[in-house]
Amino acid sequence: MTPTAPRISLPTRWPGPIWRELITSDPPERAAYADHGADLATRDSVMRSLRGLTHRERAVVVLRYFLDRTEKDTAAELGVSVGTVKSTNARALKKLRVSPELTARTGRV
Repeated sequence: MTPTAPRISLPTRWPGPIWRELITSDPPERAAYADHGADLATRDSVMRSLRGLTHRERAVVVLRYFLDRTEKDTAAELGVSVGTVKSTNARALKKLRVSPELTARTGRV
């Protein structure tokens, strides 16, 4: 162990929630965010676009893409068939593709 090596605490899941130190000579790289304003503007555009969807369309998009649920899990959560989830998802994505809030940010039509 060298005295200049940074100490990094990483969570482990075995055999339980134990924290251990990992000694390394190379600290992990951190993401460099140059413009937080652009990130906030993008998030705002997405949220405004989602508000333009029906309740069911918004629920399907959020469950599928934000919460990373499968079509089967989404159908069970909403109490509908898997086919309904697929068609609702397709309709919602079609609306989002032409949403003025999102097309203005990406420059695509």
